[in-house]
Amino acid sequence: MSRPLASGNPEKFGRYEVEGLIGDGAMGRVYRGFDPLVRRAVAIKTFKADNLDPKTAEDFVKRFSREAQLAGALSHPHIVSIFDVGDDYFVMEFLEGKTLQDLIQEKGKLDAKDALKLFAPIADALDYAHKKGVIHRDIKPGNIMVLPDGRPKLMDFGVAHTESSNMTKAGEVLGSPSYMAPEQIAGEEITTRADLFSLATVAYQTLTGQKPFQGATVTTVIYRVVHEDPPPPRQWNDTLPAHYDDVFRKALSKTPAGRYPTAQAFTAALELRAFELDSDAAFRPPIRKVQDPADETVTVEIQAAREKAATTRAAGSPAKGPWAVAAAVVLVVAVAGGLWLARRPTAALGASPSPAPTGLRIETDPAGATVSIDGKEAGVSPLTIPSVAPGLRTVRVARDGYASAELSLEIAADAPLAPLRFSLQPTEAKAAIMSDPPGASVIVDGREAGKAPLAEVRLSPGIHDVRVQAAGYRPWRQRVEALAGRAITLDAKLAAIPAERKPSPEPEPTPVPLKEGDLVELGADVIPPKRISGETASYPARAQKAHMQGLVVVEMIVTEKGEPTGLRVIESAGEVLDQAVLDAVKTWRFEPAQKQGLKVRVRWPVRQRFQIGR
Repeated sequence: MSRPLASGNPEKFGRYEVEGLIGDGAMGRVYRGFDPLVRRAVAIKTFKADNLDPKTAEDFVKRFSREAQLAGALSHPHIVSIFDVGDDYFVMEFLEGKTLQDLIQEKGKLDAKDALKLFAPIADALDYAHKKGVIHRDIKPGNIMVLPDGRPKLMDFGVAHTESSNMTKAGEVLGSPSYMAPEQIAGEEITTRADLFSLATVAYQTLTGQKPFQGATVTTVIYRVVHEDPPPPRQWNDTLPAHYDDVFRKALSKTPAGRYPTAQAFTAALELRAFELDSDAAFRPPIRKVQDPADETVTVEIQAAREKAATTRAAGSPAKGPWAVAAAVVLVVAVAGGLWLARRPTAALGASPSPAPTGLRIETDPAGATVSIDGKEAGVSPLTIPSVAPGLRTVRVARDGYASAELSLEIAADAPLAPLRFSLQPTEAKAAIMSDPPGASVIVDGREAGKAPLAEVRLSPGIHDVRVQAAGYRPWRQRVEALAGRAITLDAKLAAIPAERKPSPEPEPTPVPLKEGDLVELGADVIPPKRISGETASYPARAQKAHMQGLVVVEMIVTEKGEPTGLRVIESAGEVLDQAVLDAVKTWRFEPAQKQGLKVRVRWPVRQRFQIGR
């Protein structure tokens, strides 16, 4: 069992020493740890017992232990290794690198050659797990880690199962909706080919930079997964080989039997090479359903949909295919970016009851954001919608260059609503760069940005290297710190090189010694800050009354004195919930982060989800 410190953070799990927090989700945490016996870094995964409903706590603990047992039974160079299992934790391989999701966000997409270097080993790992009777059920870019040397590792078997598992609940399904197979959404029996569908969706996104099934709401995504074929991948990326359209048409077949038999058969088809199915690869069928309260999952209640579909068929209505039930499901979805709740009691997507209309006013700062209600674009803020049917509604606002915001709330019949106000936070800084003489090349972080003067260069938050150069002049170079929403002006005055002298090579920049109070990026060499006082935000009464629900993410800088500064909302759930979190976080105090034994400043995110009944 873990031994807590005075701050509430654990000091040890068994013999394993805790060095810092890596990830903090709704139901669990992952810590960076150290094994003194073999003197190696490890990752320690545990769950938040306090967040468990007593009615489901026992099942959750069993599922948590089962994750460790399932993954621990797998020994493959491209599957994360489990080293040890305790009462309330398990210890696994510590991985340094980036997730495939991070790589896609950074690069947009990967070329086919680089992508296949990742997917061939992952396919081998997935087929290995299938032969062992384990189905992953949550293949997505965030569960594939790419190590610094380029090797991929498949992670997180938290919703995996085997044919021997009996921890199921009728009508419930887990997974990430954008990557789920149609039969997984419909609550049908899951086979290994559901994983192969998910792998194909990840490969499609990696090669094109686009998800195959897109939509403004989870409802739209689910409908398209079940009913619609995705655009051919070459529509997004015409440099892909011509046969890729046919390969993905088969890999993303709506029926399991229409897909490739194994993951390696899929990658072999991408590479245009023959592949014979091993006779031992007749994978065993799994038990159908499990439940898990972790974030980034979707729970789909299907019984009402099945009854509705059966009634419709009995009445002689034409069927829309084996997955038509998905259009009538009752959904309860928890996704990053805000809790989304919706009831769909009829088979028609978007159908609503017909009670008395209620007006809704949406305002944003800055104005000019696109407003969507239940996934349908309604206009641009500030916006008054004179008639909104009562019930649970999802409001989303988005504007280029700003973090989008999403809020769900219940609108009561004939009840006036105060305006919904969203403070949109910028996601980038803007730099104006001039040069003397004009026309010099501007290079930011090693990439050509254009010729000076440049009125607007968009920079992500963080430290950037700016270099301005022109023939016959000494290069001008400066490191700048970009803060989201801030304007930066750089005026590079280049010194001419005397004609009679040959230019000397530019000396390497001398590293600046670290000083206490410097702002540094979190990494393996930084001990992160630890909260020692302060409570999370209470649920505002007026938000509960209106059933406002959503996720608020606040970013701050924790100073060398352990004080939060520079608070800003980077993911909004509306003014009321945002302010509740900001007011609470202002009171927090920390043990400062440390690097090289010095107290330093770091950026630190705080996530708080507001949900009725939790």
